[in-house]
Amino acid sequence: MEKIEVFSEELKEIISRKNIKKIIFIGGSDTGKTTLLKDICRFLLTAKISTGIVDCDVGQSFVGPPSTISFVKIKNRVFEFFPFPDKFYFTGGITPGANIIGFLTGIEKMKGIVEKETGKILIDTTGYIKDKLAISLKIHKIEIFSPHLVILLEKRDELQDIKRFLKYTSGKFFVIKIPDGFPVKTMEERSRNRMERFKRYFSKIKCVEIDLREVSLKVIGFRNIQSYEEILSLNLKGAVVSLRDNCLEDRIIGVFYQKKGEKAEVIIPDKKIEFEISGLVISNLFVDLNEVFINTHGGE
Repeated sequence: MEKIEVFSEELKEIISRKNIKKIIFIGGSDTGKTTLLKDICRFLLTAKISTGIVDCDVGQSFVGPPSTISFVKIKNRVFEFFPFPDKFYFTGGITPGANIIGFLTGIEKMKGIVEKETGKILIDTTGYIKDKLAISLKIHKIEIFSPHLVILLEKRDELQDIKRFLKYTSGKFFVIKIPDGFPVKTMEERSRNRMERFKRYFSKIKCVEIDLREVSLKVIGFRNIQSYEEILSLNLKGAVVSLRDNCLEDRIIGVFYQKKGEKAEVIIPDKKIEFEISGLVISNLFVDLNEVFINTHGGE
């Protein structure tokens, strides 16, 4: 299919303005948000303008592994996936609704990073826009980031509530109408894409042992569980986890392998750990170890 061009000369002129620093992209699934963001990023880098990306699309992330809200400073024009971002926050879910409080906490943390950055900041969002909660989350995201420009990509008029919200504010917004025939991904394709991201993140692995008595524990998404003891009594093999430092910063994603007495074995990427493991976040997001690690340790 011939590529549908949405990056117009008018938009190039707007994003080049010095007073346009923070740019947020909002649109439903299959409206080309991420593709447009990458095109704009390449345009800015060609113009030698410092550029960073905040990826809030926890389900189809390309900065950081799925389930994370991530930030990376872009250093070259060739990019498809940044498995190890400069900073990230682990939400423990692949949709905002899986952990709304955690999702908004991650957005707030990214805001603190963005405020310290120079140059342009491009902010990608999820394609979740189908109900009132989704629209409300997008509006809250706008309130938190206070972007200088909101780029809205819509097929019909599904973003009318957001347009009305922005119309009476000082924020600038730019609407792109997405024509019929725009490529659409199936749920199966999205699931495969997510799994490929996990596979690439864990392309080389090692196992670390964590003494559960000597770390801060946080649990995400387990309902009707009254205590950490109950959580740790469950079969957690395959649960996606995050290892934290003593400042409560997420540093590396892992997968729970097994519990031995008071210690947990966690599979992580084979990277040098340059921090003291002081916290463990355990989510109810599970992956199939045989699928994720099939190319690394034979599915064992």
